Amino acid sequence: MKVALVLGGGGARGLAHIGVIKYLSEKKFTPDLVVGCSMGAIIGGVYAAGYSSKLLEDIGRELARDANREILKPSLSLTELYDSSRFERFLKRLVGKIRIEEMPIKFAANAYDVISQREVILDRGSLVSALRASASLPGVYETIHFQRENLTLMDGGVVDPIPIGIARRMGADFVIAVNVLERFPKGQIFASLPHFHRKRGILPFLGRALAFKRENVLNGLIAWFMASQGALVNYLLETQKPDILIEPDLRGISSILDFSKYDEIVYAGYKAAKEKLEGVLENLRGDKGQKSQEILR
Repeated sequence: MKVALVLGGGGARGLAHIGVIKYLSEKKFTPDLVVGCSMGAIIGGVYAAGYSSKLLEDIGRELARDANREILKPSLSLTELYDSSRFERFLKRLVGKIRIEEMPIKFAANAYDVISQREVILDRGSLVSALRASASLPGVYETIHFQRENLTLMDGGVVDPIPIGIARRMGADFVIAVNVLERFPKGQIFASLPHFHRKRGILPFLGRALAFKRENVLNGLIAWFMASQGALVNYLLETQKPDILIEPDLRGISSILDFSKYDEIVYAGYKAAKEKLEGVLENLRGDKGQKSQEILR
């Protein structure tokens, strides 16, 4: 039996994946395949490259401590809110020149090609390029262009924030999926609005200009992205059901760019994994062993 671990996107909320991997490591269980999107791709890629759960925890702690300097430093470019070159240096420091096909655990990340408007499965080549492409959050980091391949890639979450279908396509018989995003929409309401009228004149204009902040633009972007991602996740989990679904309780984490609550997020992942996988991994390990014996015979 081929077991896949699918790690969904979710920015800082994706640190919960470290807690899930910590539980798997304690149980000495290693999946046959890891598929990740965005932050799930980063954590899943580092894990599949052979890094221990302890080292993953250290990396996550460093990221939480230095996020504003490492990956969330404001950019001077008009094409992105944060400096993607800093983000790239962070990834290169993590995985260097590792190639995906040489990693001890089979791995794939997903991205979205703006040119062909297709989902792209990244299961070969440079790991750092795959992670950079999969986590290119629209507006936050600029898209990444590969001229020879004629690909312009952005965050895989645009089309597939929890890539269960990719795991199935790559031969997974049993899928453990981890969703760290809230599900949207949260109900519906009826409302009656008065006629909208914007005050004109120099004073209202100056008031709006002085109130402009980069954070206001970013908050609106994040709210849109989380709502669209949450609605998409809702649909995908109905149409591509995993065998085990782990959804950590992250209600206290309001922003996908808030890395400050590292311990709380990781513990939520660990707790949810323990609740869902207690007693399951032993059976999966037995099924994998039985399958191996059948192949040998």
